[in-house]
Amino acid sequence: MTTQENQRTKLTEREIDEFAARFGRRYILKKRVNALLCFFIAFCGASAVLYSMFVFHNNLFDRLRYMTFWGTIFTTVVSFITGIVCIVEAAKETEVTNRPVYFLRLASATAESVIVAVVIVGLTPFVPDVPDISSYPGIMMHIVVPITTVLSFLLNDSPIGRFKPEDPAKGTLFLAVYAVLMTTLYGTGTIPSEKAPYSFLDFDNTSIGFKVVCLVGVFVVGYAVSWLHMKVNMKLSWIWFGDLERLKRKG
Repeated sequence: MTTQENQRTKLTEREIDEFAARFGRRYILKKRVNALLCFFIAFCGASAVLYSMFVFHNNLFDRLRYMTFWGTIFTTVVSFITGIVCIVEAAKETEVTNRPVYFLRLASATAESVIVAVVIVGLTPFVPDVPDISSYPGIMMHIVVPITTVLSFLLNDSPIGRFKPEDPAKGTLFLAVYAVLMTTLYGTGTIPSEKAPYSFLDFDNTSIGFKVVCLVGVFVVGYAVSWLHMKVNMKLSWIWFGDLERLKRKG
């Protein structure tokens, strides 16, 4: 081996060592940032739920009817668990999350995206029921928690790689549970139809066809949002390591 080849080999080894060291530091930073974001989301969600329960206690039943309330609880629990996992991953410098945890986070991000969509639609003049975004719980549940949850998932969660067509359906987990539960409660008359939070749950004043279209529409939108989240997450999660990828190609 010539002297020039030896120098090139040493240079390549230095580049590999540099890449590994910088990748490790960037990985730890990514996990710590995500942990802070998740704990922030959990705090905002928990404080909004508790505020609703103890300050707006006279209207607690009304709030329990809405997907936003239960979605915030779901997101709060999932975010707290994810924050702890990220701390462990940063300490061990290795991934310990698995597909079930990933899909829980996906379901949380999908639910929060639908909540934001409901807020946007609700602010249009075509919808009579305007979402409450003036109070502390309203701001947290409709704006802060949804936006930070989606950003946290897209930028920080480790993608599962190539996914199957049925995988995005797992992101509709929360939507499915909520829809089945509420449809059962209102359909059986356990809760009066006049208390229905959404028009498709008003079994006394809407047709079966309208209910079916609304329910199918919710799942179609949920699937599309879930699929989009997975695709964007695959692209953006590597934004932390973009310059390192260029270094790797150079080596």
